[in-house]
Amino acid sequence: MEKHCTSVYFMVKKTRKDKNGLSPIVAYISVNAVRVSYYTGKKIKVSDWDDEKQLVRGRSEEAKQLNEYLYQLRNKIFQKEIELMEKGFMITANLLKEAVNDHVDAINQKTLLDVFKDFQAMRKPLVGKKISQDTYEANELTGRYIKEFMGTKYHREDIYLHEVKLGFIQGFHTYLLTEKNNCQNSCSKHLKFLKQLMNIAVANGYIQFNPLNIYKVEREHVDIDYLDDVELRKIINFTTPIKRFERTRDAFLFGCFTGLAYIDIKTLRKEHFETDDEGRIWIKKKRIKTGVLSRIPLLPMAKLLLDKYNDPNSDIVMPIQDATDVNENLKDIATFCGINKRVTFHTSRHTFASTVTLANNISLEVISKMMGHTNTRMTSRYAKLIDKAIGEQMDKIADTF
Repeated sequence: MEKHCTSVYFMVKKTRKDKNGLSPIVAYISVNAVRVSYYTGKKIKVSDWDDEKQLVRGRSEEAKQLNEYLYQLRNKIFQKEIELMEKGFMITANLLKEAVNDHVDAINQKTLLDVFKDFQAMRKPLVGKKISQDTYEANELTGRYIKEFMGTKYHREDIYLHEVKLGFIQGFHTYLLTEKNNCQNSCSKHLKFLKQLMNIAVANGYIQFNPLNIYKVEREHVDIDYLDDVELRKIINFTTPIKRFERTRDAFLFGCFTGLAYIDIKTLRKEHFETDDEGRIWIKKKRIKTGVLSRIPLLPMAKLLLDKYNDPNSDIVMPIQDATDVNENLKDIATFCGINKRVTFHTSRHTFASTVTLANNISLEVISKMMGHTNTRMTSRYAKLIDKAIGEQMDKIADTF
């Protein structure tokens, strides 16, 4: 930190007198020979002022009160200097004057974790309603990684927003890759959330610019696993006397034939079903993750599963276990079925996009609407243009010509 020399002294402005013959007491704040004046708001007679001691002469009660006020003001100026130094600011006379007037936002500047905690506290009541538990927990993980990185790199528990610069971002990215062994796409998610926090800070006026706007992290293309037609039939035909496996299989298959994510199935209620004029049953439900409406005609397989668990006394239409238990069960089911893939509940959503719909010539636009995506670019990440669909569409061209 740059060295500086600060001094504070008081004088009476003898050239300025009011109608009562009183002159203002002025504090002069000097930093490295640069001086600014600060009017204390107090006035006395020039004859009552001791220039050498910088005090009001006499032992009257008024003199004692004025001298105590000047003593406290001097302490306040030096206290503000300490606060600014702790925040890493270069001390200037003008900055100290602004700080004494409580006009320096930096004194009350929020830290990075302050913004994070405020953001998460605001979102916590919305878990299961507007946002998913997985999203909330993923953001909590990012916050924990940020805190661990600051402790490792800077030996601090928190960092002020103005200190989040390019070097901090690059260091955090490297920390995720090396210390946490994150892949590039996981790093991208953590940095995306950090960018979101900094955008909130800009919107609230805590900082003027988000440094992550100039830091680009490209996602790596990753092939998403889904079940092909043969593998899906193996799951359908899987029988077991173990009830937890049976329920897991049924919930997974319901996801395969509706495209609904885990949290959307868990929160699915009878109110989300509608019947149109043609007698077709629809699921119309806003996604927990994005709030975008999914509109899905109910396929016969999904209808069979709903009928199996129909309970007139309950509004829950598809009972489902905790996500961790479901994924553990699916791992075992995949092994029993001879499926050599990493099968999680989200695999059902990919299977719906690829095997159930796209492979049967459903367009990306239609799939996008059913899956609650805002555009087909998002859908294309799930829906693999598998050889069967490509071949059938090219066969149509061959027949045409």
